[in-house]
This record gives sequence, C-alpha cells and structure tokens, in this order.
Amino acid sequence: MKPALLIFLTSAALTAAPGSILRASRMGRLMILEKVYVNGDGPFRMMVDTGNASSLIRPSIARKLGLRPNGWLEQSTAAADRRVPAVLLDELRIGNVMDNSAEAMIAEIQLQGVDGILGQSWLIRHDYLIDYRNHRVVVDGEPPESGVRAELRSLDGRPAIVAEVAGRRQELIIDSGAEILVLFEGVARVSPVVLQTNRDSVAAQTGAVDVAIADGCSRTMTAARVSPSRPGPGLLPAGAFDSVYISNREGVVLLGKFQ
Repeated sequence: MKPALLIFLTSAALTAAPGSILRASRMGRLMILEKVYVNGDGPFRMMVDTGNASSLIRPSIARKLGLRPNGWLEQSTAAADRRVPAVLLDELRIGNVMDNSAEAMIAEIQLQGVDGILGQSWLIRHDYLIDYRNHRVVVDGEPPESGVRAELRSLDGRPAIVAEVAGRRQELIIDSGAEILVLFEGVARVSPVVLQTNRDSVAAQTGAVDVAIADGCSRTMTAARVSPSRPGPGLLPAGAFDSVYISNREGVVLLGKFQ
C-alpha cells in the first residue's frame, strides 16, 4: 500500500510500558484486539494486519468520530488498486500503548464484526510479538527465547523475509491478514479458488509448494496463485506459526513453530 498525493510530516509521540500485553481474540488465523480507543472514543474492535501498510477505519466509525479526510492513500490488494480518503488520527490507545499522529485510511473491510485494521502505520513504531497460542499481542517486550531467526526486510513499509519457494529464492511479506500463502507465480497441482482480500475477492488457483525459511524450517504449504499480471512478493500467513516476533529496532524476525 503506497501513499498517493499525501505525505504526513509529523513528530509522532509514543509511549508503552515494557512488555505491554494486549489480549486478543482469534477468528481463524486472524487476531482481533477488542479494546482500541481512537481519539479517546471507543472501544473499537480492530484486526491486526502486518501486511497492510496503513491502518484503516470504516466510514461509519469516521463519521462517529467526526473525522474529515485530509488526503488520499492508495489501497492495494491482490484484486485491485484504488485511491481512498485518509486521515491522521490524533491518538490511538490500546491498553498501556499510546501513539499520536497515526495514519489511517477510511474504507470498508470485508471482515464482519470489526471496526477497522491496525496496520504498519501503528505496528512499525514498535517491536511486537503476535502470540497465536495464547491469544495476545505483546508490544515492546523481550524477544522469545527460541524461534527461527530471519533478517527483517521492508517492502513498501511491510515486514518481509527471504525464503525458498519451490526451490526459488523469493521475498515473502509476513501477513497476519492472510489465511493462506499467496503467490504471484505458478504453483503445482492447481485448482480454482476465490481468494478474499480486505476489500474484494479475486479468482486464484491453489496448489502445494515447498517453503524453506532459514535452516531447519521447511514445510509443504497450500498456496493460492493470483494472476501473474500482478507480479510482486508473496504473502506468508503469520498465522501459519504459533508466534511471530518482529523487531523493527533490531531488524530481526523470529518465527515460532508451524501450526
């Protein structure tokens, strides 16, 4: 997701208690934070989406908060790109964690029962652990004692690693909003499927591929292949692991066990 016609120049203040634990609920492989406060109002339910470069709130929530768009962002999904209105949130608070001047798109989301998305406009300011086993997100805590270590890369502000996919070196965005491995190249033994994105659905094909991440971490995974007319890095579902730790300060990713 790349900014379009909008550049926010702010000095963002942020505070967090060491190892702030934010309790979450799960919807499949998706993690939902139940008590998010925006500009002092809430609580709102918001999905944690590491693969979304910006955060997002529904238009109905924007109206409730009296927010007026002050620019535009480009919303990119596997289905399409579109310009959507954007706003700068004065305050975003979840538990002990509070950030000022947080960018957000104003757009609808396919997932029912949530008010928006917490994307990289919030996440990139912190080190964080998404703990699927214990249904929690830990912000600015100590890294796990174990896990498969990989170098953190950044693709349009989204966290990524390098892996071998079907024997080929490829960048994969770590995407907690994806429920399946998404590729833009061919996979074996394909069959048709409809892939749901945050905003749309898109025709794809599924098949099995071997994925190897660092030494000793490999698995055959089901993957969806989207039209090769939209080439790009793949999407690795964070929920395929029992935990994912991302340190933006140290440039490190630690992946837990495959689920």
